[in-house]
Amino acid sequence: MKAQYENKVVSSFLLWFDHTLLDKGEAFTNFGSKFFDVATSYYNYETFGAPYKQFVSDSSISNANIVTGLYVSGTAASNFRAVGVGGLQDINFNEGHAYFDHDVIADQISGDYAVKEFNVYLTNKIEQDILFESKISLRNKTSQTVTGLAPNVSTYPAVFIKNNGGSNTEFSFGGEEMTRNEIRAIVLADSNFSLDAVCSIFKDTVRENIKLIEESDYPFNALGGLKNGALYNYNNLTSTIAEEVYIDEVNVTKYDVGYMDGLTNANPEVHSAIIDFELNAPRHPRQ
Repeated sequence: MKAQYENKVVSSFLLWFDHTLLDKGEAFTNFGSKFFDVATSYYNYETFGAPYKQFVSDSSISNANIVTGLYVSGTAASNFRAVGVGGLQDINFNEGHAYFDHDVIADQISGDYAVKEFNVYLTNKIEQDILFESKISLRNKTSQTVTGLAPNVSTYPAVFIKNNGGSNTEFSFGGEEMTRNEIRAIVLADSNFSLDAVCSIFKDTVRENIKLIEESDYPFNALGGLKNGALYNYNNLTSTIAEEVYIDEVNVTKYDVGYMDGLTNANPEVHSAIIDFELNAPRHPRQ
């Protein structure tokens, strides 16, 4: 299936949201750690994981350590393997994984990277499942964990981005429509301070514009790494893009800890909120 306008809006919103949170909130921490064996393989590659996910991939974020390779058998410069060198096929930024085309002794792999304070996921789950029913693990506070995180493990603090639909309404003669997209961000934080900070950042984005990135320019490949091993810089990527959507409304709803006691609340210590965005753009959908 060929990507359509709505696909472009959602994927562009995801990159914009991630960039805005990292840039305005400085919501990351630089770490160094070993990488450990992950039981599952990916595309038949040997998979090794860091104790954390997700890694910052956007090189426009000041002072963030963007991982471009790993050390094998020591941290001397001669032991550094860039992506595509020495069997290191790629680094998956969202999963915190490294893929090798041959087996490596896990505790000999190490690297330096920036970890997001809030993971950002795309989801189609209903809000009740995310807020109250799904068990989501708190991300480790230190690097004492001696295992890599599996790909099916979701950790918080996190934001789940969900497409809530939209509509077209007549805008002008000649078939021009006002296309409205409704996107919801479900925020799970480990403190009320962090929750308020995220909500404040995005309330202030009302009446901003979001650049719409073409599928061919999306920076990530099938392995979750960067295309062609090149650095990804959100500001550079969007600097020449003319097509955009306008943030017409931003509404925040907060939930108290322990809210809706009748549900099986699997996340009793999570501080949560929902941020609803209304995105508008005039367009000619039938041309």
